[in-house]
Amino acid sequence: MRTREEFDAFLREQIAPKLRAIESRRLAEIDAASVASSWKLACAAAGVVGYFAAHAWWVGAVLAGLPWGLEAYRKLSASRAMAPLIRGEVLQPAIEFWDPSFRYQAAGAILQSEFEASGLFPGEAFNRYSGEDLVSGRCGATAFRFSELSVQEVTRRNKQTHTRVVFRGVFFVADFNKEFRGRMVVLPDRAERALGTLGRAFQSLASAFDSLSLVELENPEFERNFVVRSSDATEARYLLSPSLMQRILHFHAASGSELRVAFFGGRIWLALSMSGDRFQVNALSPLALSDVRRWADELLFTISIIDELDLNTRIWSKTSAPAA
Repeated sequence: MRTREEFDAFLREQIAPKLRAIESRRLAEIDAASVASSWKLACAAAGVVGYFAAHAWWVGAVLAGLPWGLEAYRKLSASRAMAPLIRGEVLQPAIEFWDPSFRYQAAGAILQSEFEASGLFPGEAFNRYSGEDLVSGRCGATAFRFSELSVQEVTRRNKQTHTRVVFRGVFFVADFNKEFRGRMVVLPDRAERALGTLGRAFQSLASAFDSLSLVELENPEFERNFVVRSSDATEARYLLSPSLMQRILHFHAASGSELRVAFFGGRIWLALSMSGDRFQVNALSPLALSDVRRWADELLFTISIIDELDLNTRIWSKTSAPAA
């Protein structure tokens, strides 16, 4: 991967001129969306007449405010129309700059079938699934993909709509560096944090009703934060080495977010709950180089999962795999 210094030079030489051109176009679009002053005056006068004629303040307010409301709507629409241009001219090059293998698709996302197959949200019902900002590539020997996802269950009761968020954040898939055949999930251990050893007993009972068994590990800190279930307890302990458990704990603390991890199909799957848009494009105000640097920080933080979990260290016969 390229360095921060190379990225700063890239920003100055290639991105900064594009930002100036985009800002000129944005201002021109906003200016074109403006409503003529003569129409504003005419509507203001009509508002006064309407107020006295109808003897109702809201009639005058609607007539007088009509051109300003229309202008605000047109300017908002014009600014939002700039978002695809910004993503294509600035965001995509800023992501793909870092490595020749990196690819960015604004409308792309991790497939719903993959999200369901991960097993990271067992028993969770949902009926709305969307995603964006798909990034793929290779970092060292490790192929990866990630995107933002929004997964919700929307129900309607008593003529009211209720929305429950199942997951919102970054969903990350990468080649794992050890060979394995089974399936394992590492989930937030809410029961034990709330109920202590009693919660652990409930987890053991619950695991009897699915195909994955509860796995006991010799790391008290890890078990306070996570519950581990696997189709093969011996393989689970092989995958979750003491060093990997510490790395997962470190990344969990650094992210400050709820973390879920799955191992199956030769890959590692992570769901990192986050609020907000990682690659948000705000076309309502001038775009600055600091915005592009923020996008780069988000990219590098997500890719840092590979180094944090030491996925580039190939174990014994494990070789580089095709794209995740």
